[in-house]
Amino acid sequence: MARAVTGSHPHPGRGIVRNELENWLHHATCHLFREAALTVRAEITEHFEASRDAALAAGATQAEATRQALSALGDPRLANCGYRSVLLTTEEARVLREGSREARAVCSRAWIKPALVAGYLVLLATAAAFALTGHRDYATDALLAALGTSPLVGAPFLRIDTPARGLLFRLSKWIAMGTATILIFGPNAWRYSWLLVSCLGPLAVTEITRASIRRKLPVHSWPRHLYL
Repeated sequence: MARAVTGSHPHPGRGIVRNELENWLHHATCHLFREAALTVRAEITEHFEASRDAALAAGATQAEATRQALSALGDPRLANCGYRSVLLTTEEARVLREGSREARAVCSRAWIKPALVAGYLVLLATAAAFALTGHRDYATDALLAALGTSPLVGAPFLRIDTPARGLLFRLSKWIAMGTATILIFGPNAWRYSWLLVSCLGPLAVTEITRASIRRKLPVHSWPRHLYL
């Protein structure tokens, strides 16, 4: 009977070991993209088991070997900061997917480019019409709107396929959008700063996220929208 009971639980400590390791991995891989998290889990599990086996071979008990192996892994939260600095996070993977979907949508619809050009020409024509009829303020606003949207219109037609060209385009884009937005509000720009932040803030967050993605991915793996 004693053998039967012992045989049903041949390794009573393995469940505890697995729980402790799983807790460490949970904190270490928090917010990482699924594929990156799986890679980290496999590598850390292999390293943990090798360390624990070495400790057992040196005469340590199961509990001691587990503690030593976990201690060798270090602080999981510090490890998570290190992984997030070099591996894609969940948010970065989402931005990458959405950008790829948008790029495919633009490329797969032949009417989008002519529509962008037509809309831009209408905006310029509206500015000219306001100027000719003496509505200079409206004409100025229309021209500033054309300035702010010029990067959006020009991006599909420009050959932006190197990091240097991408950087130049992004600088031009933010200068155009920021200048146009501030000039449209004029002296009231500070009063409506909350509106400026609400309009440009999400774009800035996306830009920062894309900058992080560019730092983590090799240039030859960049989809076109990362250059923009």
